[in-house]
Formats: sequence, structure tokens, C-alpha cells
Amino acid sequence: MLDEKNVLEAVRRRIEGRGEASKLGLPDTAKITWHSLLEGEIVRSIETRRQEERKHYGPIDLSDRPEYDTLARHRVALPKDLTTTQTVTLVRRGSVTERSCDCSNGKTACPRCQGRGDLACDPFTACVACRGIDSCLRCDGTGTRNRNTPDGQQPGDDRATCRQCGAPDAACPTCCGRGRTPCSTCDGHGVRDCPDCDRAGTVPHQRCKGTGRTVTWIQGTISRKPLTEKIKHPKTGVPYLAWEEARKSGDWHRAHLTHKDTLPADLTDAFRNLAQPHLAPREGEIARQATFTYLRLARVEAHQHPHRVYYVFPTNTSPQVLVLPSRQRTWQITAAALGALLVLFLFLRLVS
Repeated sequence: MLDEKNVLEAVRRRIEGRGEASKLGLPDTAKITWHSLLEGEIVRSIETRRQEERKHYGPIDLSDRPEYDTLARHRVALPKDLTTTQTVTLVRRGSVTERSCDCSNGKTACPRCQGRGDLACDPFTACVACRGIDSCLRCDGTGTRNRNTPDGQQPGDDRATCRQCGAPDAACPTCCGRGRTPCSTCDGHGVRDCPDCDRAGTVPHQRCKGTGRTVTWIQGTISRKPLTEKIKHPKTGVPYLAWEEARKSGDWHRAHLTHKDTLPADLTDAFRNLAQPHLAPREGEIARQATFTYLRLARVEAHQHPHRVYYVFPTNTSPQVLVLPSRQRTWQITAAALGALLVLFLFLRLVS
């Protein structure tokens, strides 16, 4: 475990290793800020239970479904993999009821045709060509020649012999003087098939959906769904580069816990205080697995090196030091870069 002495010695070795001791000097004291880095993931299995009355039309086999007496007290084995969804469907003991419908065979008389299978239909419809107005130029469809051919409306090749009065070239060629044509639906028979029952006279009984029986029961459903929580502390205060370097090379401590386990006894108070709130059970939680990795990182500021910040963390061999510019130095570099860009922009404007 790193302490302040180890940290300061690691910074000194880094400065000496880069040949900067004569220029920068070795710090004898420094301001050390400790950061507890914690990463991990918690997967919880969240259970919900519900009960409802179900109805099925026709026969159904429920023998393969487990039975229960009280849903809240019914035990189901915990899922082996908490990352998957699990659903268990049960039937309350003694709740299955099968009833025969009063229709007996699932059929009932068709309400549209009253069980006849057909409907009355007008055998004739008005001629679509003449609409019955000028079906015949001599008899008007009556069969009696009651007028001469009107002026300007002489018989022609587009007229037919009237089948009512026999006048040649005087009748509408579509209806031949009748003014009406046989109905296309019933072909002039005066009845047509019932479209609801297709001449059967019966339709499926709506109460039983045509099955003749119904089955009702009380169904219980137990559902387990995963709830995953990602953990990272601290969210601010440690630069991204320091996080990545520590994640890649640091000697992290690891802990894998289930809902039956407690935090390791050798865990420091700082890490314990970070991890413990995440282990509080959630509503409906029946199982939990948590994986934590944690590492102690030191932030070092030496007054001899005001433009640098040293980040020190343990590795498998010896503490590693990452050097980053201080915030003040970062602002200075940014300002210098912006100034250079501004000068370049003004120069280009002048020469263009």
C-alpha cells in the first residue's frame, strides 16, 4: 500500500531518471492528495409477481404448468445467470374450471339471414346504359307503341329491336327496351347467398368463439429481469490520462461479491465508504453479484515544479509516476497556441 514516503521517493526517482534533477531540483516536501479509484459493475435480479384470471376458448392442457397455493410464498430457484430474463408461469391449485357453452357445438343461427342461408334480392336493376329513361323510342318500355320517333332522334345502328313492342332499331341495346337488366348478384333469381354465413345458416358463437367450451383459471407469473449498474469513482478530479494509465498498468485490488457476501475485511475505510452504498438492496431484488476493482492514487504537487503535477499509483513491481502539466501550465499553453493562430490569421489576411 502506498504511503507518502513511497510516493515522494517515486517522484524523485522519476526526476532523476529523466536527468532533470540538476535543472528542477528534487522535492523534499510536496502536497499529496489521495484519490480512491473505484470501478465495478453490479448486476441485480429484480423479481415481480402478478396474478390474474385467464380464459381460453376451447380445450387446453395446463398439466405441465407448476401449481401454487399462495403466490407470494411460492418458492422458485434463483436464476443461475443474473444477466438473463426469466419468466415462470404457474396455475393456482384448484382454480381450473372447464365449462360447456349453451350453444353445445359452437354454432348459432345467423342473425342476418335468421338461419335461412339466403337473403331476398331485387331480381332486376335499372339499366346502366339508358337508366330506363329512353329504353325504347316507341313504347318507353311499356310494350305498347304510344308515340312516334321524336324529331332529331331517328332509329340508328346503335339501337336494337325492342323486345317489348317489337319496334326495330328503337331500343337500348343493353336492356332491349325493358329498362331493366337482371341483377348481377342473384342473376335475376330474387335471392342471394348470405355473406355472413355463406349459405350455412349458422355462424360461430361469439361467447365461446365457436369452440363450444371455455376454460378459466387463475394464473400466477413470476418474472426476473436484470438491472445493471456501472460504478466509477471519482467522477471528477482525476484527469482522463491518469485514469487510463492507472487502468492499464496499475495493481488493482479485486473483489467479487454475491448478495450473501460482505465487503472484504481488509478494505480501507475510504473504499468501504464508496462501495457500501451501492450494495443496498433494491426493491424486488432477489439476488446480486458485484465486481469491484480499486486502487489508491496520489496526486503530487511540489513547489519547486509549479508547472507539473505527478500522479503516482502502485504496479506489480514499483510505483509508477505519470507527469502532466498543471492547470496553470495548461492554460498558458492554450493561450500561446491561440495567440499563434491569431497571428497566422492576421498575416494571411495581410498577404491576401
